[in-house]
Amino acid sequence: MRYLKKVLMLMFLLVGGTAMAQNTFVVDAPRVVGQDEIFMVVFTADGEITEFTNPVFTGVEVLAGPSPSRMMSTQIINGQRSESVEMSYTFVVRPVAPGVAKISAASASIGGKVYTTKEVSVEVVKGEAQQSGNQQQQGSVTGNAQPQRQQSGEVSAKDIFLKLSFSKTKVVKGEPIIATLKLYTRVPVAGFEDIKFPVFDGFWSQEIETPQNINFVRENVDNQIYNSAVLRKYMLLPQQTGDLAVKPAEMICQVQVMAAPRGRSIFDDFFDSGYQIVKKRVNSGNAVIKVSPLPAGAPATFGQGVGNFSLKVELSRDSVKAHEAGSVIVTVEGSGNLNLIEAPKVELPADFELYDVKTSNNYSYGATGISGSKKFEYPFIPRSEGVFEVPPIEYSYFDVKSGKYVTLKSMPVVIKVAKGDANATGSSLVQGISKQAVASLGEDIRYILQGNPALRPVGRFFVGSVSFFVVLAAIALLGAVAYSLLKKRARLKGDVVRTRNRKANKVARGRLKLAKSYMEQNLRSPFYEELHKALLGYISDKLAIQFADMQRDTIKETMEMKKVSEKNIGDFLHVLDNCEMARYSFAGEGTEMSADYGKAMEVISNLEEEL
Repeated sequence: MRYLKKVLMLMFLLVGGTAMAQNTFVVDAPRVVGQDEIFMVVFTADGEITEFTNPVFTGVEVLAGPSPSRMMSTQIINGQRSESVEMSYTFVVRPVAPGVAKISAASASIGGKVYTTKEVSVEVVKGEAQQSGNQQQQGSVTGNAQPQRQQSGEVSAKDIFLKLSFSKTKVVKGEPIIATLKLYTRVPVAGFEDIKFPVFDGFWSQEIETPQNINFVRENVDNQIYNSAVLRKYMLLPQQTGDLAVKPAEMICQVQVMAAPRGRSIFDDFFDSGYQIVKKRVNSGNAVIKVSPLPAGAPATFGQGVGNFSLKVELSRDSVKAHEAGSVIVTVEGSGNLNLIEAPKVELPADFELYDVKTSNNYSYGATGISGSKKFEYPFIPRSEGVFEVPPIEYSYFDVKSGKYVTLKSMPVVIKVAKGDANATGSSLVQGISKQAVASLGEDIRYILQGNPALRPVGRFFVGSVSFFVVLAAIALLGAVAYSLLKKRARLKGDVVRTRNRKANKVARGRLKLAKSYMEQNLRSPFYEELHKALLGYISDKLAIQFADMQRDTIKETMEMKKVSEKNIGDFLHVLDNCEMARYSFAGEGTEMSADYGKAMEVISNLEEEL
């Protein structure tokens, strides 16, 4: 009977899961196309389409379609066979004129239910398309078409460039800024090397987008179609005022160009041997952010918040007993520099014991800044019963839109405290504190003896004897020795640079061990990530370089100051460049990882002997 119930339950779950499964019906089209470019619009469903309604095309001419296609796949897992069907309808179109072409929603009936796609807009520019023939059409469908190769060995600044853009360039201190580093190219890029990301001096910065794989999409720049890719996206909070300069990003791109004309055969085109790799250095250029100070006259309740916030005050529970723990919870919610705001001031009744504030964060980084909430919990223990009132809590912030300070004020909070156990310890918040009843003496006043008492000495006092002074001197000597040893130990512990220098090799070996495990699993990206961390961590600990200053030039100058040989400097920087380039290049072979791993081990060993 129990077995039958399990079988029925399993069947119910399988049938329910199948019933709840939702089909999808989507449209795929490029965002930007050239005026004379022929491209495809594809409608795809992950099920059998029984009826398809064509969309309405505006601003484009339909050359062919809809062309249906059907693909079926079969899977057998643990003896269970499953089949899936994918259907698509393809239109081949061409723009009529520059502007915006629109493709209305299409609908399809799948499994007895009607699904509808969203309307699509395609920007049509006068710039020449970067593809031709079949490659162009395929690139338009995916939106990730590879640009055509240069016809000569030269690559201009218009063919490929790096751009660092900011959501705002004029802000007040503490106002969030989004910085986006993008690569634009009209030529095929085979790889990268010598990458230097921007440096934001005077800002609190946080990487909010770090793509592991570079994904190119089409974009219109001055009526020219480029393939653009986001390399990094940062959240910036200015901590200083004035004109803050941003140090530019820089890298060397390996561009594929057509080789100089020479005698060619039919095999050259087949093996694509008529092209060569040219290195092109690109730079994002200098940028300046103008940061104004916050206006004078900030309220006393100003908590360093810049943005738009709301305030909420509540109790962990409405009523508590005396000597039991409770909490006042203050939540600041909104968007702005949530990570840097300070805790509001809370005044509790005199009979309450207040403990350290606990802070919890629930925010995320988005296109407009940091949004979410920050919660402050104020634990307390009441020591007497009654009805108490927590005065209104005020919190002030600077509103960027209105350009003035805004003060939020909560309603008073009433706390009902019932009679509790006077011997209670309150809660785990208070350790080692307890209320004890006072024991009364049986007789608080004793009889006073009159006359001369009969006193006589009994034995000898230790205090004042020779043995007392000997023991006292020994204790003083031992104390002086202990103090000297403890002082020396504290001095050694306080020498952070020496401690990091001494443990640098051990820490690096641990990271290299993890990198080796990734290499044995043929995990290329994690391997080079960990190898890169091991090299930078070792040189940071060994040469006492702050991690924020770990630039290539800084490392080289510091190693030269430490009299490191040119060979070891060159070997270290070469392995570091290989790691950085490998993270943005196509997958290589296991022998390449093994060579870089061995070279890293050799470099660290040589530096350990020299330093």
